[in-house]
Amino acid sequence: MSTEDGGDKAAPRKVSDAKALRALAHPTRIDLLEAIGLRGALTATEAAEIVGGSVPNIAYHLRTLAKHGYLVEAEHGSGRERPWRIGSIAISTDEQDPDPVAAHAAEGLGEVMLERALSRFRRFQTLRDQYPDDQRAASGRSQAVLFATPAEMEQVQDEIVAILMRFAPRIPDPGLRPEGAVPFELLTVSYPFETPGASAGAATPDAPTPDAPTPHAPTPDAPTPAAPAEPEG
Repeated sequence: MSTEDGGDKAAPRKVSDAKALRALAHPTRIDLLEAIGLRGALTATEAAEIVGGSVPNIAYHLRTLAKHGYLVEAEHGSGRERPWRIGSIAISTDEQDPDPVAAHAAEGLGEVMLERALSRFRRFQTLRDQYPDDQRAASGRSQAVLFATPAEMEQVQDEIVAILMRFAPRIPDPGLRPEGAVPFELLTVSYPFETPGASAGAATPDAPTPDAPTPHAPTPDAPTPAAPAEPEG
């Protein structure tokens, strides 16, 4: 693992096993990962108090996450009092995986995560006035159309990930979080603006003509994740 002031660069762990991807695409398991990422190591009893559900059920989900490397034991313990911590500070998936089963599982997980992120953004929009001024000022959204080669867009994505990974070690180690640090979520997506086969700059039936970047003022939102099919344990 890297540190913020030196050492090896943090890098997302690539998950390409379909069973591991399906195991994560479960609302309770994602809730558990988020809770442990925000609060640090948790036992099944502590986690059940935060995310809800029975302790035996939460213990099962924690073991399933550990089985696929998403969590590891924080220290020695037994049964439901065994504490678990984040096993990987970030993961990456590939919806273009040559294995169609893995690609489909990655796409399913991506949809679940996107829905959760958009739902939190809508919650922020709804509750915006209740946030401190500095948090509202640091929040926002922007949209732009870029003319770039695919290779250039890959470089843009890599540079964004590199910036985000500078902050990743603060997830498993709360001691690295500076005073005043709060969890912010940053969502980035990129995709071709036009439909396949359309000429550059031509309007398409379901999309507006490209225009200059149009940043939008920040605003707040509430999570309602799409319930995925029951993943394998």
